[in-house]
Amino acid sequence: LVSYPVSDFVDELDTRVDEGQITNFAQMRDAILEHKAPVHVIGTDTLGQDVLSQMMHACRLAISIGFVSTGIAVVIGVTIGSLMGYFGGWVDLLLYRLVEVFMAIPVLFLLIVAAGLLPRNTYVMMAIIGCFTWTGAARFIRAEFMKLRHTDYVQAAQAMGLPLWSILFKHMLPNGVTPVLVESSFLIAAAILIEATLSFLGLGPTGQASWGSLLRNASGEAGGFLWWLAIFPGAAIFLTTLAYNLIGEALRDAIDPKLKKARV
Repeated sequence: LVSYPVSDFVDELDTRVDEGQITNFAQMRDAILEHKAPVHVIGTDTLGQDVLSQMMHACRLAISIGFVSTGIAVVIGVTIGSLMGYFGGWVDLLLYRLVEVFMAIPVLFLLIVAAGLLPRNTYVMMAIIGCFTWTGAARFIRAEFMKLRHTDYVQAAQAMGLPLWSILFKHMLPNGVTPVLVESSFLIAAAILIEATLSFLGLGPTGQASWGSLLRNASGEAGGFLWWLAIFPGAAIFLTTLAYNLIGEALRDAIDPKLKKARV
């Protein structure tokens, strides 16, 4: 069932050249143009489906899950972190215990349990990943708000009697959101990797191609190893996560040049 038609087509052209059917460039061009069989550039899977088209669809799935789940995580983290940093005291104590509980439990274990119990579709996976990866954003916002709550403009806003949401999200958040932007890049990379892991384990969205499910099919039905189903999706996962991690590193260096000098 698995074929690699590009090599078959090249062998066919080579045979026709050896037999004298193709003797010049024009005949070679005509032979290529008259080739009617579909050419699968990076092969097919065990069902004869084109791997390249599945990888392109899986790229859309991975990027959408990465961005939406990161958005959910940032909203939850910013809300909880702003309350911790602004109020302090027992509010900070209780909410930080909640953060520590989520940090103590392995995220992948929670995701596997949730993915096994809840419906397996894209929106549920976005919500699952977002609801379990917000702790980093909450800690960054908490630290920033604890510094900002003693500034003059925040105290002036309090003296003017502005509502709490206005103080938190109109005055403090724009001045403390920078570390969260850096964290968001790392969260996107982590979400893409988590989605690939769950799909590899068979817990991803059903009926949709993903890089993880393509990797799972690399073992083949008859026990053989289909190398193109391992190399190309694996490279896509590696390069995408690497790109977002490098973006996060670049943002961090741009925001705080002292960190870059310290590493040098």
